[in-house]
Order: sequence, then C-alpha cells, then structure tokens
Amino acid sequence: MTPKVSILIPVYNTAALLPRCLKSVTSQTLCDIEIICVDDGSTDESAQVLDSWAEKDARIKVIRQANGRQGKARNEAMKVAQGEYIGMVDSDDYIPDDYFERLYNAAQEASADIAMCGIYKEKPVGGRVVISFDRTEVVDQPVEKLRLCNCPPDFHPVNKLYRRAFLDKIGLRFAEGVQYEDVMFVLRALCESDRLVTVPQLSYRYVLNEASTVKARQTLAKQQQKYAAHKAMVEYVTQHNIAIPNKYRHITVYHYSVMGICLYKIKEYGNRRTLRLFDALPIWMWNNKDRV
Repeated sequence: MTPKVSILIPVYNTAALLPRCLKSVTSQTLCDIEIICVDDGSTDESAQVLDSWAEKDARIKVIRQANGRQGKARNEAMKVAQGEYIGMVDSDDYIPDDYFERLYNAAQEASADIAMCGIYKEKPVGGRVVISFDRTEVVDQPVEKLRLCNCPPDFHPVNKLYRRAFLDKIGLRFAEGVQYEDVMFVLRALCESDRLVTVPQLSYRYVLNEASTVKARQTLAKQQQKYAAHKAMVEYVTQHNIAIPNKYRHITVYHYSVMGICLYKIKEYGNRRTLRLFDALPIWMWNNKDRV
C-alpha cells in the first residue's frame, strides 16, 4: 500500500540531536508514512542511533552512503520514496505531532502540489519566527508563491510538502556535492507547481546548530557555491519573466570580513561588478565581460 507521505531525513554527525528528531517524526498523528534516513558518512554515533530506531519502528528505512552532502542524500532517498507526497526534516530539527497530517490534509483539500507552513528558528536561548501564516491561502502565480515563502532570500525546502508525481514530472532533484543546493530546488518547485496552499498556526522547528553546514566557516569554495546558486536564481527568474525585488539581483561575488566586520565586498549586477568598501562605499566598478 502506498504511504501518504515519505519523510526524507539526511543525517550527518547529529547523534546528540537525532533522537529528538526521530521521536517527533515517529510520533506523527498521520501514521501512514515512511521514514527514509540517509546516513551521509557520519563519523559519530549517528549510524547506531538510526539502527536502534529502525529496529523499533518498521516505517524507518536506513540508507548509507559516503559523504556527499545533503543534496545527494535527499536525492538517494527520493529514488526509493513511495509516498504520495514527500516531506523533508533535517536531523537536528523536529516537528509538532500533527505536522504532516495538517500539511497532507491541506494539500488534498486544495489539490495543491505544495503545502507550506511557518518556520520557527530555535536558538540555545530563545528563538524567533521566520515565517508564519494566520490563515489559509491558495495561490497559483509564481510571484505570489515566492512572496508567501519569502523567496528570495529564504529558500527553505523543509517547511513544505511536495506532491511526488509533480517532482518526478519535472525531474526536480537537488544539486549534489555543493552547498546552497536548496536554492534552485525550492525556486523551481514554487514556480513550476500548479498551486500552493499555506497552513496557519503550524511551524517547523528549525534548530540553529552551530556544528551544521549552514553555520560552517565561510570558505572561498562556499562563497563560490553561494554565488553560483544565486546567479542561477537570477538567470531563472529573468528567463521566465518572474519579478523579484531588485536588490536580490545584486549578487555577492566575494566578501572579506574580519571578526564579523565586512571590510569589502564585490557585488554583481548584470555584467557590472562593483567593489564596495565596508559593503557601503563603491570605490571601483568594471564590466565583467571585459575580464579574462
């Protein structure tokens, strides 16, 4: 029998937080689910935690792979997913007990390819609401879907439920081996889906884990991957004539910071690049096409 929802959980060195994540997923009021966990080459006790939980709950499937980052882990999970819809939970996060039941019911009632709820970012002390909804909305225009999701700048794949047939139809998968793999996935999902429905008074619990890849030190490779993802985003919306705020068409190529203070930044807008001192004072401009 086809499960209503396949839940994809990429796992990498989150043994301390993983039990809370798995408890929240296995405790869902929507019981007709499958839980696909992908151990992305963890070097801590994550593998043992997964095996222990899989022994207790037959809905949990464990896949193991050499470290390939979240994009590859989610793609591997999607290869075996059988659910009518696909949901994603990161292994250091957790969700309310009625999370997938409410998302699934909303998607069914609205005949929507995507159902979406809010996000609460949880810190070691306190937290803040990032996205929230106080009423149900059903939208079918790309600009409205991007507005509701606060895209750009936020491209969260985890607070959404996706119809699997829709993802397969357009061949949508994550970029592999890079960070910022979620930018084009979420952008295309929103713009190419038939409609999106919001679910009010429901939030995904996003845990700000200092050890996660999102919080990892800024390296040149990471900056280059962020630039490539955001450039692809601008090219996509331009090609499809989708309006976004003009400030998000200014892409950061490189920045240099000391102790959290930005000393200078190179920004790109179309073919023009600008060197900005302290990210405020433009001191040099050039046409990128002139550079070899």
